[in-house]
Amino acid sequence: MTRASCTGKVTAAVADVAGVEATDVDLDIGILTVTGDYDSEQVRGAINAAGYQVV
Repeated sequence: MTRASCTGKVTAAVADVAGVEATDVDLDIGILTVTGDYDSEQVRGAINAAGYQVV
């Protein structure tokens, strides 16, 4: 993620995952932090479905 539009798409997708309480994006280093009691595979799937790749 390098742009604010990417951030919005990814955070919106992840926010729909059950158990996600909050997200935080650091665009300088391209890191998404997810807080809550969630299934990490569902988060990964939401990110992939939004058209982005988890690395």
